[in-house]
Amino acid sequence: MARVNVFLKDELLDEVNEEAREEGTKRSALIQTALEKYLEAKKKKREEEEKQKKMKEACERMDRLAKKLGRWDAQAIIRKFRDTNLKGDR
Repeated sequence: MARVNVFLKDELLDEVNEEAREEGTKRSALIQTALEKYLEAKKKKREEEEKQKKMKEACERMDRLAKKLGRWDAQAIIRKFRDTNLKGDR
């Protein structure tokens, strides 16, 4: 395990020390856990933002395709396809 020196504001260090005492843990363990949770939250946020970006891009592509194809009756196409398949199953 690596050793790292970090500068903290006195007030923050006091809060960390108090929380470590309250939890009955060492200051280093508390800081390590806090950093792990922080980094995990940042990673999840980035992943969610990327997912949202991809969904937006997919919607934009679908809108462009719909504009290119023009108006068409999706229900009629689905019914035709369904009816064709049902006749073939008999």
